[in-house]
Amino acid sequence: MRKLKWAAALAGGMAMAAVAVPGLAEETAKVTPGTETCNVVGVYGTIALVVCPDAKTDAQYIAAGQEACEPIAVRNVCNAWIWRNESRAARVLPMEGHQLDSVTALWINRQGQLKVCARDGCYAGQNR
Repeated sequence: MRKLKWAAALAGGMAMAAVAVPGLAEETAKVTPGTETCNVVGVYGTIALVVCPDAKTDAQYIAAGQEACEPIAVRNVCNAWIWRNESRAARVLPMEGHQLDSVTALWINRQGQLKVCARDGCYAGQNR
């Protein structure tokens, strides 16, 4: 299990942006994670299985997905499957149906696209 340290990097980058852009500090407080941690609980080729129990915003899911994909992407190809509920997260592939149905978000690295499953659907045939 590998802890993601994206919270510090994201907070540092946004803090610098807040200094450069007046009024961004209030927005940063809404987006910047505090003590949230994400864990990579499995890596299978270019697929990362990630648990982020405290993530709530698209920016937090994107940061977690990008960090999980950084060391494993091949030609920028990587998908990070993200769960908020640790007990429902897959640890191995292939995923079981209930694990797939419990996915919170999917980061598609090559396209730079985040899908929040409840809002966007994460896979073909998924019931939203």
